[in-house]
Amino acid sequence: MVHLAEILSYLDTVAPQNLAEDYDNVGLLLGDYKKEINRVLVTLDADEKVAAEAKEQNIDLVLTHHPLIFKPLKRITNDDSVARTVTALLKSDIALFSMHTNFDSVKEGLCDLFLNKICETKNRTTIEGDGENGIGRFAEVLKTTELKTLLQNIKREFSLPDIRYIGNEERTIKTIAVCNGGGAEFVYKAKELGADCYVSGDIKYQHARFAYENDIAFIEIPHFAAENIFVDFAASLLKEKFGDALKIVKTQENIDIWKQYE
Repeated sequence: MVHLAEILSYLDTVAPQNLAEDYDNVGLLLGDYKKEINRVLVTLDADEKVAAEAKEQNIDLVLTHHPLIFKPLKRITNDDSVARTVTALLKSDIALFSMHTNFDSVKEGLCDLFLNKICETKNRTTIEGDGENGIGRFAEVLKTTELKTLLQNIKREFSLPDIRYIGNEERTIKTIAVCNGGGAEFVYKAKELGADCYVSGDIKYQHARFAYENDIAFIEIPHFAAENIFVDFAASLLKEKFGDALKIVKTQENIDIWKQYE
């Protein structure tokens, strides 16, 4: 038997909530700490489809990366998708817990996993933060490589049909900076740190122009693809800690909402 409080206590050792950015909303969003948990659904996002999936799978706890409740809810009605999802989870007595920027920032958390999938590095530091925890990573590439090799690795590791990038494919990359998810604004800090290449998502035109004009290779990994690695990672952490005491289910309903017209 595992109670919700035990799971939350463990997750707080993995990614302490005090590491979250001030704007964020992490931790237990719905639920009773005394609730007995037998089945956990792990997902990047929670929405109405995920709530229905959780009910069908007899889930007790939904663990997400992105918080469902990000801004204060002034009313709970059927006029709003977030409110409808909250209502569905409450009706089914399903708890909801989110670990977002705290899990991004913590050492060996999502940002480090993100960089591990791109290339091998040494001498990692944070782009922004104190000590070993913080937003983004800057590092030396362990084996000096060309930009085209990084592109090939990224396309394979993140199952991307194509990649947007800026820079000469033959360029030698000795240093790299990354921020999983939507961190394109850190391209300016990547320049200050001396990165040959910056990797992130949600790139705006001004970020792209800055990279182009300042001779920084810039690779875009779409937000969903970059952070959906959370699901396998978080599921493995729970499995390792609680073993057969918990049934861990990976979502099938949380999908990349972008489509490509060919």
